[in-house]
Amino acid sequence: MLTTTPGRSMPAQLDLLKDYEPRFLPVGDLSGSAVLIPITRGEKPTLLYTLRSRHLKHHPGQVSFPGGRIEPRESGWDAAVREAHEEIGLAPDSVSQLGRIDDVYSPRGFHVACYVGICDPFEPQINEHEVERLVEVDLEELFDGSIHEVKPWGTRHQVHYFHFRDGLVWGVTGEITHILRRILTTDRQ
Repeated sequence: MLTTTPGRSMPAQLDLLKDYEPRFLPVGDLSGSAVLIPITRGEKPTLLYTLRSRHLKHHPGQVSFPGGRIEPRESGWDAAVREAHEEIGLAPDSVSQLGRIDDVYSPRGFHVACYVGICDPFEPQINEHEVERLVEVDLEELFDGSIHEVKPWGTRHQVHYFHFRDGLVWGVTGEITHILRRILTTDRQ
């Protein structure tokens, strides 16, 4: 269960992100990319995903975080925020970085830097070329163990699945969601 820090509208668990030391993976020959894991402030914080447009060449119809390629001379945070603005209309000045979580690799040859940001609720401006709709998950739902399962993928990998009410999260996004959940459920007492 989420607990609110006295005098704040943000669950105390989100404070764990400030001190978290992420696992940085080498980029090597992979393409650098970044995602934003947006969480809305409020009485019932919401984790925001996108449902990718069905006409896209890669991962059509899948649930993902806003993100994309890091452009030359652009930081990972700047890329994640830029992509969130392009995909869902989240204004860059309305999101603050809460922390960074572990990097992940994508089977498609991407190194993914993962940033968690907090924002006020906003009216999405959906880029229909890239995104079909916003998928909003009550942060409390993330902690429901009954919606999470792990399945083998081939002989060497395991894939995390989250069966949220508003959509299925799996693959790289499932891995990122699993890392976030693990951090936020860490008992630091």
